[in-house]
Amino acid sequence: MRRDLMAAVERTGHFVRLGLIAFGMLTVDAGATFAADQTCAPPALKADGLAVGDTKAEGFDAKALCALLQTVTSDPNNLHSLLVLRHGKLVAGLYKPGVDRTLYSLWGMRRTFDAETLHDMRSTSKSIVGLLYGILLARGEVPPLETSVASLYPDERISGADQKRTIRIRDLLTMSSGLQWEEASPVHRLSGMSDELGLLWRKEPFPYVFSFPVAEQPGAVFTYSGGATALLADIMTRQTGKDLRALAGDLLFEPLGITDWQWTATLRGVHFAAAGLRLTPRDLMKIGVMLAEHGRWRGQQVVTADWIADATRPHISAGPRDGYGYQFWTRSVTWHGKRLEAAATVGNGGQSMVMIPGLDLVVVTTGGNYGEIEGLDLVRGIAEEVVATVR
Repeated sequence: MRRDLMAAVERTGHFVRLGLIAFGMLTVDAGATFAADQTCAPPALKADGLAVGDTKAEGFDAKALCALLQTVTSDPNNLHSLLVLRHGKLVAGLYKPGVDRTLYSLWGMRRTFDAETLHDMRSTSKSIVGLLYGILLARGEVPPLETSVASLYPDERISGADQKRTIRIRDLLTMSSGLQWEEASPVHRLSGMSDELGLLWRKEPFPYVFSFPVAEQPGAVFTYSGGATALLADIMTRQTGKDLRALAGDLLFEPLGITDWQWTATLRGVHFAAAGLRLTPRDLMKIGVMLAEHGRWRGQQVVTADWIADATRPHISAGPRDGYGYQFWTRSVTWHGKRLEAAATVGNGGQSMVMIPGLDLVVVTTGGNYGEIEGLDLVRGIAEEVVATVR
């Protein structure tokens, strides 16, 4: 594991040069600072509804998981947190100092993170938007998935309308609208050429997103698009009369007991659906627990089990190893020679929640590796290393 982490660090060597991490130090959930040999201290039991468990009792190789936590702590990887939960019980929660920058920041600043610190979720926000659509769909408050998106905007003039009228809500959810769109590569993000940036200064997403030409048959090819998420949020707002923040609070966060959160707005005052959410890592973990419990939280059905199952299974290929559901990434992992399906939220910089139903396991990370493909590889690798510690 250490060799794998260091290989990732070598590919992102500026973390080493900046000297961002205080080696061997971290903050655990209890809020105190400990030396590296205390990284395996159990998380604190808090009033947020997360149960706490023991690594050995929950089926981990305790020594192997502890070694992994110590490696993550001591390596200069600019991760800010790593949380592990199994069988509904949190068994690990570490927090590290590092460099971070919020959505509109141009420069990073060194910060200390703990269980109470709000963190940018970046594109993990997209998965939350997908959950909200599922909740409203079950209530009959938003159109069915086969609905033409263009039909919901009858007053808008559309270039290439014949092709674009076949784009469905389902295609927005699975990032397969067929519209030409570029935002996925670090080159486009760092150069400022990402098409997603155009959403920041436009109040209405539909005219902007549908101004792009059709490049593929709708529903056939995956193209990562914050514009698709913006349209989903706009449709929900138009249908319900509530903005994204109100919907998230009423439908999801209040039932989960999440009270400290933010949703950053665009320059036009519209909540940035694709990347604006800020949560604590423990609250992201609560969402993971709800997913693992088939949409239930503490006895309450927050999201229907059918939507959770559909949202977290692959509907379209998104790369050599990845699939995509309804605003969730999917991938398989190997455990003791067995192939297990996993679903994940993925946010620029290292924000992730990985759920592996076959092991009843959820792993959460936050980090500051913005614009770095290596940073995403790092958190994926850590999730796989956690899987390897399960007996």
